[in-house]
Amino acid sequence: MAHRTRKKFTKSELKKDPVNEALMNALVFLQEHIRQFIIGGVALIVAILVIQSLSSNADRQDNECLAQYYLAGQLYNMGMENLRYGDIETAIGQLQSAQQIARNNYRTYPGKESGRRSVILAAKVGIMFGMNSEVITDLQGFMAADPGKYLMNSASLHLAIALENRGSANDMAIAQNLYQNILENTPEHSQLAWESYSGLSRILYTLNDYEASRANLEAALEISQDTTQFVSYQIARLEMEMN
Repeated sequence: MAHRTRKKFTKSELKKDPVNEALMNALVFLQEHIRQFIIGGVALIVAILVIQSLSSNADRQDNECLAQYYLAGQLYNMGMENLRYGDIETAIGQLQSAQQIARNNYRTYPGKESGRRSVILAAKVGIMFGMNSEVITDLQGFMAADPGKYLMNSASLHLAIALENRGSANDMAIAQNLYQNILENTPEHSQLAWESYSGLSRILYTLNDYEASRANLEAALEISQDTTQFVSYQIARLEMEMN
């Protein structure tokens, strides 16, 4: 078996320290490229700080938007409660505050879920105060931004109510179509379906289509057995008209 001849190192090669030489080469490279390293390091630090700032700002905005929506909702509930107890002056102030906070919340955070929900809350109050044309304008703009299926249905419902309240022939026709579209795009026994059947019943009664009006009212009652005086009165009125 042949033996491999070992390489003989020169004295100068033997004196070299490979570890030390690699370190020296690295220092030379660093000195030659120090400016690029500094710029790159600063850019990396800035990028990290920007990402952290944006993340923190986004969290802050989410929390603020949710807090504003919650505050508007609490004022709305308090206002409705005071209405039940007959404290009209206090209720009006609370409901007006709720509407203003909700509208501002959407204008400030139109891309946030709580901001979009604020539009519906503001519309509820606006309808109560008879601000139908203003509600119609706000909801039409909101729906044009495609807020998603659930909020679209809810916005459609309140738009239909505002149109129905305003009451022109064209308004009533659009409201009727909106109610029908909601029924096609919402669960059969949902609150939205109940509201839509009730709305159709009111419109059809106005159009003197009493049979269809009663059919829609009965469909609403199948969802929720509302036995309020108004419903009883409406059924009796329909029976009189049909007979």
